[in-house]
Amino acid sequence: MLQETIGQERQIQYQNLLNLVGDQRQDTDEDKPLLKASQMRSIINSHRMMQAYREGSRVAYVSEQFPSEIAFAFDMIPWNLESMAIMLAQSVDVDRVFKLTQEHQLSRDICSFLRGPYGMMMENCYPTPDFVLTNTQPCEGLSKVGLISGKGYKAPVLALHAPNSIDEDSLSYLVKQMEHMMSRMEEDLGIEVGPDSLKSVVEYSNQAREYYNKTVQLLRSNSLPDVSRELQEIFGMNYFGVKENARICKVLYEEAMQLAGKETSKRKRVLWIGQVPEESHEILQHMREVVDIVYWAPLWDANMMMLDEKDPLKSIAERAILYHWDAERTKVETSQICEDHEIDGFLIANVWGCRNVMGISQVLRDIANSKKLKHLTISIDLVDRNNYAFNQVKNRVDAFLELLQ
Repeated sequence: MLQETIGQERQIQYQNLLNLVGDQRQDTDEDKPLLKASQMRSIINSHRMMQAYREGSRVAYVSEQFPSEIAFAFDMIPWNLESMAIMLAQSVDVDRVFKLTQEHQLSRDICSFLRGPYGMMMENCYPTPDFVLTNTQPCEGLSKVGLISGKGYKAPVLALHAPNSIDEDSLSYLVKQMEHMMSRMEEDLGIEVGPDSLKSVVEYSNQAREYYNKTVQLLRSNSLPDVSRELQEIFGMNYFGVKENARICKVLYEEAMQLAGKETSKRKRVLWIGQVPEESHEILQHMREVVDIVYWAPLWDANMMMLDEKDPLKSIAERAILYHWDAERTKVETSQICEDHEIDGFLIANVWGCRNVMGISQVLRDIANSKKLKHLTISIDLVDRNNYAFNQVKNRVDAFLELLQ
């Protein structure tokens, strides 16, 4: 009876989603993905969304960089709270969502990647979750939204606390948390997830990572702007653990191989650091006329890490800790990225309300200065256009691009 009620509610929520999001911005021919891997990802994402609203589906709200392998081991659909905000950015009626949050006294100083999903939940547009699964990196605000959503939907909220240091004690501490989380999920769902379920998921995750890493290697010495963007999308999708994602990564690698070496003109490379807008955003389109954009997040060490199929939880714990924005690790890691990818400059996108990027910006500027790289920090809102206008930053971006040439 409970599952039937949830199924009926999700049908209402899906219709609410269509009504609230409204008309989508019309794509131009330039916006259409050129890569087959991008088209595959778009189709799979659409299918995943549809599945999340169907009766009988298991849905887990997850935060950024949550180990999705755990959700997939339980045959659950991970619903990334923050990444769904990009869907809002492509809506003509995006202002309706933020007006709703303001009417309920939610501060405009909070990141719009959090305010957007919060507003959609208030309007009952997200699918009712079976669980809310959170972790402590990289955004504590996202963990708070997860807690609020769990209370609103009366769903269990299970959280992981990842320490900052990597040693045997910290790894054991995090592994025990994951074991407790999975035990609680088994108990609530009335099922038992055997080791074979997690083993299969980890195998798919590693298959995808293998092709993902090969593609990153190609990106180092080739001008592949579309491939770089697709790596960013795969990172944000956080769909590691299913065979569909392994197929996407394999096709992307094969396409990157075909494109490698065909670009003869050498353009300057800018490392985009911080939140990333949708691909059709005017700043990206403007910059891509002059330089190649390489995205920072997909190149983190945590994203290159293969999992130990014999001891998966320990390696998942290590990867979770690597996702922390530790200042010393960030210096070493970002410096290596600059060398490997021959970076000429940084663009640091300080998104409205994001304390994480603001806090680490000086470390990033110090890295750029030590390597004699040009850098620009811009304040921008990638979802709520009330906090942003292109002309406010265009002159600064143009000056930065001129300095690079």
